Amino acid sequence: MKAGFDASVSGMRSRKHLILAVLTAVAFFGVLIGYFMDRQRIQDRKVRAMERTIESLQASLEQKENPLETAQPHSGDGDTAESPAGGSEERRRSEQAAARNVPGSYQILNELDADSATDPRTYEQKLQALLADDPTEEEAAIACRFIFNKAADVRGLPDYALQAIYASQTNPDLKRVIAQVMSQRGNDALLNDQVAESQAALKSAEPRQRLDALGQLGKIHSVHAVDAIVPSLQDSDSTVRVAALFALRDNGNQRHVNLVEPMTHDPDPSVSTLAGNVVSTLRNLGASARTSYSRADIEAELPPIANP
Repeated sequence: MKAGFDASVSGMRSRKHLILAVLTAVAFFGVLIGYFMDRQRIQDRKVRAMERTIESLQASLEQKENPLETAQPHSGDGDTAESPAGGSEERRRSEQAAARNVPGSYQILNELDADSATDPRTYEQKLQALLADDPTEEEAAIACRFIFNKAADVRGLPDYALQAIYASQTNPDLKRVIAQVMSQRGNDALLNDQVAESQAALKSAEPRQRLDALGQLGKIHSVHAVDAIVPSLQDSDSTVRVAALFALRDNGNQRHVNLVEPMTHDPDPSVSTLAGNVVSTLRNLGASARTSYSRADIEAELPPIANP
């Protein structure tokens, strides 16, 4: 009897302990869930506050960029002024209509290549019209792309036409692309002019001008530029030496490794480190690399068209 009673009491105690454990676990998870819910609510409030701040900043920027839209226009003769809302809406419609009437750059590119039946002008005449009156960077970029596309079309865009455009323009990218295309066709005269112009700038006392000249030489991608670059490898300014290494990397080939190897011991670590990289690059190029142009050489430095 007593043994049965003790077993019953022990069982009740075990159930109580189990119930207490379950209740404790439920309470713990309840607190944990409440904690994460509070954190989520705080996070949501922060996100909403950030969204409101961003919206406020955007509204402020729009107001600064378009101050006339929020200002009350005044009539010079005392007539009733146009309401701000109406004026803003009308201007918006006018700007949208104007934007729709402006052809995209690729549309202009297609128009340059239009069939002669719809536009009897030659390619040269179309390009000269595009590039008349101080052309923008975008117009020059369009012309570069068109000339690149027509590199093999000697009949449609003959050498004399490219030479005429070269002589009439000042944009360095456009002049370089014309010189590259002409060199690809077997005429290096304009390319030699490009190198000579940059070589003259390398004699400037201003490091900035020397850096700009090396930047232009680096875009040529031809061994024609190597002789102009080499003296700058010994420039007193380490930044110019770095620029010269980059330019040689992009114009030289295996035959020019010996020009760079001594620079792996340059006292400036930025120069010596880059020199090691350039040596490895040039060793991987054959002795005939960059002695003539491929389409990839020219395309690599085409200025981007920003307004498709």
